[in-house]
Amino acid sequence: MNPLINFKNILSEEIDLTSWMHEEQKAKVAKVGVFAPKLLDMIVNGTGENGHPMPWESAKGKFCFRESELTIWTGFKGHGKSLVISQVFEKFLTDEKKLFIISPEFPPHRVLHRMLIQSVGIHNVSFDMAWEWMKAIEDHIWLYDQQSSLKMLDVIALCRYAVEEHGVDHILIDSLMKCGIPPDDYGSQKKLVDYIQNIAHRNPVHIHLVAHARKGSSDKEMAGLHDVKGASEIADMAENVIVCWRNKQKELGGGKIEEPDAIVKIEAQRNGDGWIGSIPLRFNKNFFTFSEA
Repeated sequence: MNPLINFKNILSEEIDLTSWMHEEQKAKVAKVGVFAPKLLDMIVNGTGENGHPMPWESAKGKFCFRESELTIWTGFKGHGKSLVISQVFEKFLTDEKKLFIISPEFPPHRVLHRMLIQSVGIHNVSFDMAWEWMKAIEDHIWLYDQQSSLKMLDVIALCRYAVEEHGVDHILIDSLMKCGIPPDDYGSQKKLVDYIQNIAHRNPVHIHLVAHARKGSSDKEMAGLHDVKGASEIADMAENVIVCWRNKQKELGGGKIEEPDAIVKIEAQRNGDGWIGSIPLRFNKNFFTFSEA
């Protein structure tokens, strides 16, 4: 028996999502006192650190994943978005946060395998080690098991289901192009982003959406805020935009040794102190992890 394939929190595509298909429409008018606890928490704890941190120290105090926000992850194909996000989510697991992953591009056991290696720091993991790791995380992560494009309403319903039934802290949707929307249907793309952002705004959850970047003229250049493939509103609406870039020239032997292997760039941050900047990284191929250069 392969414990990764039989992980009990993998949700089948046959799950009945009917109850989560429609948003409730409620008045959101409240007296100022209702908002006092969060305002006072910002005064006490500051605006920059009131969230879940990234795995790298240089981002401390500058960027974190706050509840009720949407982050767009972008970058050119093959530039390490999924690996970086996996390491970020493994950090969340270490901090005992609850996660839900919708990743039609990868089967659940491969998603778990990558996180397992990043967690234990060993490429050739033993059966016993894998089993112990899974027992440790089984109450903190759920995965949706479907390796084909979803329907837009299913994505929305799955997000609501994970929040209302499991109280998750983070949701990953990897990726926009697997959400059943044609690449030129900008109206539906905007509508989907609006829906999932509303779910984030109404709940203490952070939603991560992968949206690939348009193919650039060269791998030497990083993608930017306005290179997100699809409707321009995708990046404009999100609270945060993060770009992943790999130094392909260095990988092929043409770069300098002092150059970073990869860069994670905070391209937009609406809240906190609004810091934007780059985190240079080294890549360890054996452990699938990025460390600070």
